[in-house]
Amino acid sequence: MGFKPSTTHSKRLITASLLILLLFICIYWGGPILFVLLVWAGFSLGNREFFHLIYGKPSAVLLWFYWFLGTLAIGGAYFKGTEGFSLIIILGFILCIVRLIISFPHENRFFESLGKQVFALWYLPLFFPFFILIRMGDQGLYWIFFLLAVNYAGDTAAFYVGRTWGRHKLAPLISPQKTIEGSLGGLMANGLIAWVFQQSLLSQFSWLQMVGLGLIIGIVSQLGDLLESMFKRAARVKDSGSLFPGHGGILDRVDSLLLPAPLLYFFIIFFQK
Repeated sequence: MGFKPSTTHSKRLITASLLILLLFICIYWGGPILFVLLVWAGFSLGNREFFHLIYGKPSAVLLWFYWFLGTLAIGGAYFKGTEGFSLIIILGFILCIVRLIISFPHENRFFESLGKQVFALWYLPLFFPFFILIRMGDQGLYWIFFLLAVNYAGDTAAFYVGRTWGRHKLAPLISPQKTIEGSLGGLMANGLIAWVFQQSLLSQFSWLQMVGLGLIIGIVSQLGDLLESMFKRAARVKDSGSLFPGHGGILDRVDSLLLPAPLLYFFIIFFQK
């Protein structure tokens, strides 16, 4: 049984094509400043969606507190690199402890409150700055395109392979539409795109290193996708938002990029010649 396009699928395809074109223009011709603003805008929108997922109706104080910390972390990454944003994350964790002490929750909900707040600090404010660190490093533009291309090629391949040949569910309780066949198809695309980059823009690395990196990014990207699916499943919503027609919110678009970003950054640090 083959894949049959639908109106929803056409909407997704058009939206994705426009997003890819806009991203390419902004990243390639926009320069570092526009890229930082783009990352900051993505974080700001994603932060709002995330808090509505885990809290339903979050307080303004909580929402703005973590937005401010994330903004400082992104700024710290741009101006002071790893040390800058690491300092903000550590200070943010200390402030979280102070906030919990001041508003110590009653009954047996302390660990639930602690878990939500720590995850709110470590999910978006911790991972978004790595996009800045990658972009500001050697061949940063190439690496950003590498991350995007590997990720979205895998996502697209997983979708079409899964819809066409998928029979075995990958994680039915979390994301019923994902299949093992789709996952494997996505990983094949991850490795292929990584090999293409090795043959063209990043030839200082061996094909084994790059293909291995592509596969690792693919695996972790799928984990990130499943993580956000768990958030949505727990919140009983289909999408994190409605910003992009047919694609949901900003978290639905960056969930599979967040977790691989630090892995890519440290790969560059450890293996860059």
